[in-house]
Amino acid sequence: MNTSPTERAQAALWNGRAGRAWVDGQAMLDRMFRPFESMLADAAAARPAQAVLDVGCGTGATTHAIARRLGPPAHCVGVDISAPMIAAARLRAGQGERTDFLCGDAQTQAFAPGRFDLLVSRFGVMFFDDPVAAFANLRRAARPGAELRLIAWRSADQNLS
Repeated sequence: MNTSPTERAQAALWNGRAGRAWVDGQAMLDRMFRPFESMLADAAAARPAQAVLDVGCGTGATTHAIARRLGPPAHCVGVDISAPMIAAARLRAGQGERTDFLCGDAQTQAFAPGRFDLLVSRFGVMFFDDPVAAFANLRRAARPGAELRLIAWRSADQNLS
């Protein structure tokens, strides 16, 4: 598969020092981002979703929170470009959770068509190199009537307004 220089740079970053830093800071980051995690878990429970895709799942806090909230028979899949973060996410699985984690790029990952009824992202989608292609790929992975719930940051000057 052809990847752009930007995609290769992102893969190198998140599989190197940035990915290791997020794993090392997992406990602190989980505490800091818990309100966002709760908002996405609430959205999943309101549906109630049975098949959830967490885009840019990092170390899996949101994926696991949604899986705990929904319980069986729901199935949650997290995808992230960072192998270190995916490894950490897999280690965090709780008893009875139905979670899987894929190391891959959500904008090009070959998801099964029409698999998910809810797609979520906590600070993951703003890294897409080609947002149009990425969201088209995610749309193919969504069932008819699926919802997309995402939280993304903006530049510092835009976040202040």
